[in-house]
Amino acid sequence: MERITVLSDGCRGIAYEHIIELFNEWLEEEQEECIRGEEQNQKLGSRSTWGRSCYCIIDYMDASQAVSASNAIRAFLPQLPLLVITDFQSLIRRQHVQQITGNGLIKMILWNQSEPHQLYLDIQKWLYSTLQDQEKARPSAMSIQKYTRRGHGH
Repeated sequence: MERITVLSDGCRGIAYEHIIELFNEWLEEEQEECIRGEEQNQKLGSRSTWGRSCYCIIDYMDASQAVSASNAIRAFLPQLPLLVITDFQSLIRRQHVQQITGNGLIKMILWNQSEPHQLYLDIQKWLYSTLQDQEKARPSAMSIQKYTRRGHGH
């Protein structure tokens, strides 16, 4: 699976190919910075987060299609972070998002056709926040090693 997968009916006409290309470049730059930071700080483990990261953008005008597509991918990847695109014309609301299975993050972003660049900024903010959450949730290898050296391991 790509780092960012888009499931869409194409009705909004969003140029995801361009957005994904930009984000793949951004993700590569972030990965390189992360590796440099590891080398400088001698911290272990954060590089693997990027290699395992996958995200899915759900973009359907019809709420039932959005929920079905989300549940289909979550059946195989229950922790996959989902970004659900909505607008003032579609009927995708919070009650629909609550029907999505799995335990990964879900975020709704409002698409405004008159401000397409805002979608790029919102997606970038979402990707960055999910990566930060993953890093905070995972203990570093150094802390695990210290814990097991003190005799707490089996």
